[in-house]
Amino acid sequence: MTALTRPGFRASRLTRLGVWLRNATLGTLLTTLPVLALLSLGWLTRRMGHVTRARFGAAEQAPGWILGPHEAGRIARALGGLGANIRSGLMALTALLAWTLPFTLLWLGAWWAGWENSFNKGYEQAFVGPSVYLFGTLASAILLPVLPVMLAHLATEDRLSAAFELRRLRSVIAQSGWRLPALGALTLILGIPFVAVRGIITTAPEFFPGVEGMTPDQIAGLQGQIALAMAAFAFLSLWLLRALAARIYTRAAPRAAGLQPGLWDGAQAAEAAEPARRASRFMATLWYLLAMGFAFGLGTQILVAQFLDHAWWRWLFHPLLTLPWAG
Repeated sequence: MTALTRPGFRASRLTRLGVWLRNATLGTLLTTLPVLALLSLGWLTRRMGHVTRARFGAAEQAPGWILGPHEAGRIARALGGLGANIRSGLMALTALLAWTLPFTLLWLGAWWAGWENSFNKGYEQAFVGPSVYLFGTLASAILLPVLPVMLAHLATEDRLSAAFELRRLRSVIAQSGWRLPALGALTLILGIPFVAVRGIITTAPEFFPGVEGMTPDQIAGLQGQIALAMAAFAFLSLWLLRALAARIYTRAAPRAAGLQPGLWDGAQAAEAAEPARRASRFMATLWYLLAMGFAFGLGTQILVAQFLDHAWWRWLFHPLLTLPWAG
């Protein structure tokens, strides 16, 4: 389940299609359960690191699902990929939760406060829930555009501390230009089906009368088909978003201030010496504000979805933001 990168070797289209289908199938199956989705997250993170390091000239073996490097020992060869996916998944999830919990916990608290307040008829304190939610959404708009760059930097450096190197992340973001809000817009678009599916679940008896006549086994089968389809959509969407984030990072990193992890050659390092002169602070701020707008839209999208079909963990684990699980 691994692929070895050899100089001068390029697999045929049919072989590449087979590898893609295998990875897509395995990723989809793993994404159906929250615990196994950690492996999908780890594989996607390792693949980001593979793409960025290859772009900077550090060729390496492509990440596998179970098998380790060819040159490793017997045990590492048999289970090295699995162990690496677990490690990368835990590292990425820890970093993502550290960046997202400041606003997702506010969302969860606002929902609880609003629900409890309405249930107990506490109209005098009715402003608490919406106010806390709005504050959390503003915080999410500031932090969410950082996540793709942060993950790409973490995957490239392969260490948890890289997720909190704020000066480096800010410098890469300043060099990302229009690509960052474009990625935010695509994330917002890909988030629509998750809202739509939860709306279908809520309104199924009204718009699909035949559902009421289905047996419990038939309903369970239909739910399983929907869950599998959404798992496939979540994994493939995240695969696309992570690949684009890696491309954004590889374009911006060589020009970013103080970001020279030794992955690029001398000419690129020389280019990185004067990054502030290559990007207008005004334009960088403008692009980031636009990215914040799309992030605010994603927060609103999550709120609408929660009104359609509420589960508390969905405030914390969005499939396109943290864990690729559409449960």
